[in-house]
This record gives sequence, structure tokens and C-alpha cells, in this order.
Amino acid sequence: MQVALNWTLREDGRPYGKTNVTFGLNYASTGDPYVYRLIYTLPILQDCQLFLLPEEAVISDTDLPPTPHECRVWFPRREGGRGLVVQLIRLNVPCARGYVHLSGWNGTQRNGGHPKSHKQTHLCGKLEEHPESDRSAFFPSPAPRAAPPLMRLQGRPVFAAAYRLVDHCYNVTFTQRNGNFTLRSQAALSCTFRIYLPYGNRVALSLKVGDSRTAGGGDKLETTTNLQSPVNGDHTCQGLLTKLQDGSSTWSHCTKVGDPERHIEIVSRENKIVLKVTVRSAPTAPSPSLSMRMSYRAEPIERVVGVCEFGWAALRQFCVTAIEGVRLSWQQAEMECARRGGHLASIRSEQDQRLLDNLLINR
Repeated sequence: MQVALNWTLREDGRPYGKTNVTFGLNYASTGDPYVYRLIYTLPILQDCQLFLLPEEAVISDTDLPPTPHECRVWFPRREGGRGLVVQLIRLNVPCARGYVHLSGWNGTQRNGGHPKSHKQTHLCGKLEEHPESDRSAFFPSPAPRAAPPLMRLQGRPVFAAAYRLVDHCYNVTFTQRNGNFTLRSQAALSCTFRIYLPYGNRVALSLKVGDSRTAGGGDKLETTTNLQSPVNGDHTCQGLLTKLQDGSSTWSHCTKVGDPERHIEIVSRENKIVLKVTVRSAPTAPSPSLSMRMSYRAEPIERVVGVCEFGWAALRQFCVTAIEGVRLSWQQAEMECARRGGHLASIRSEQDQRLLDNLLINR
């Protein structure tokens, strides 16, 4: 025999002083005239731990118990390779009294190389005092058995946060010399691909959208040097919408079931492009053969890169690069450069300064 014991406390704002809950179970065996009673006394945890179940919701300080000084809120587990987006939409707590902190793997999916994480700090004060980048967090699809992201609340801050689960391709960033990605649409989907290359490189992109098996489709190649205003607008696209952004220029294309494959090749104006792909459900489900295939390679700008390796720029007869992720003293930095086979760069002119500035801000 199994028995489930359920208990709910309805908060009315008044302090709750009891520290345990008692269950009384009366039972009798068939044919037995006696009634038996079992008493279960279970302690009420004094800490505050919430495990969120909805895939999309807004949680605020009004959802928390009134007394605990510290609360931990666990976001839903992500199945099917999905990620999680958390957006802080309200915040007001003196820094001397409390804060909001998001922990877990928080960063951008990067293809190749080592991921670069955006490390969340303790957020306090007022929301408008923090930059937009600190008000939101993206947690990519987790590793097997990884704990879900956690929001820690200290000192009962006034806050509100919106969260939602997103598709596995919500935020995929490529930073290597070349890369590729294949997407096949079988259900509604929203994806964003970003290609960020080091200063001194353009993106040579090859994009194939549509059904390569459609009769008469073939492999029609279109070479585009300058992107134009969007065509085949996204308002009526019941299929796969591809949107490409290169600086202020954009290009878009709507692909429906049965459309022949379209092959686009471009070389970007800048060292970064953004590709957004949206699949909207039609009355009939999209064909599994409806796909988007993307590949790219770095196209170095000779006057900037010269004969230097990928990620480096030419400075007179030298090759220079920026080392990120470490904070070192001058002496430590010189030792690190020597370990890498070089030395700290010297700025001798305004042109040198501009080059290093562009290298640091990567544009």
C-alpha cells in the first residue's frame, strides 16, 4: 500500500510560527472492527527554496514567503537541448542590504575554441543603474546531469524576472576561422546565428535554403556583394524565413515546402554578421527536407592582416593580438607575452594607437 501526503500553506501575509506539520491517518482492515491511527510529524523547512515548473513565467518578490532573509529559486530543467533566457525587469534593493545573483553556466554558445562566459555579478541598487547586458542571462543547453540555473536572493530585494525556455539554436556564435551548421525544420523554431571574426577579417558566407531534391531546383548560385532591403517579408512566411544582417544592410528569404534550393554567397562588409532563422507552422507540418545549410570562412583584409596568422594584425614589421580574460600587471603581462614567443607592443604613432583600439574593440 502506498500513501501520498499533500499539504499546502496559503499565505495571507501574517507570520507563521509553527515549525512542523502533522498528518493523522485513520485506517481499518477489511473485517476488522478496530480503527487504527498513524501520526506523522514532519518538520517545516525554515529556508526558502523554490523549484519552478512552468516553461515560461514571471516571478517576483510577491511570490516568495514573507520571512526568509535568503531564497534560492531553481529554474526548470531543460529537456531536448533547449536553453533558458532570464530577463530582470524590476530591481530595487540597497547594496548594503541585499542582492540578486544568477549562477550556472551563463554565456554564449560558441562553435569551436573555448566558450567565453558572461559572468554574472551580484545585482543590487536600482535596475536602471545596470547596463542592458547585466539585466539578462542566457543559459545554453546543459550538459548531462547538470544542475539547472539558480537565482539567489539575499535580503528580500524588490524584483521581478521573466524567464522562458528557448530552442537549442537560440544563440549560437561562431568565432573560428571557418565553420558550418545544418538546420532541418520539423517544427516551430527560432534560431540566431552570429559570426564574429577578429578585426581585419570579413565573412565569406555560403548559404543554401530550400529543398535540394525539388525538381528543377538544382544548385542555383547567386553571388551578392551588397545586401539590399528585405524581400519576401516575414509577416506572411509560413515556412522557413531566413534573415541575414550585415551592419545596416539586410536580406531575407521565405522558403516554403516544395520550393527549390537557393544558393547565396556573400562577402560581408564588416567582421561580423547575424543570421536569424524562423520556422512557422503551416496548416501542414513542414517537410523534413526543408533545410538551411550555412558555411563560412574568414576572408582576411591584406592591408590590415598582412602575412599574420588568424586573429593577429600587422603593426609595422610585427604581428599583434589582444589577450583577453586575464588581468595582469605590466611585469606579469611581459612574462606572459614572452611565454607566447613575443613581447608587449609599443605604441609609437597615432596610427598604431588606432590599430590597437580596433583590435581591442574588434571592429
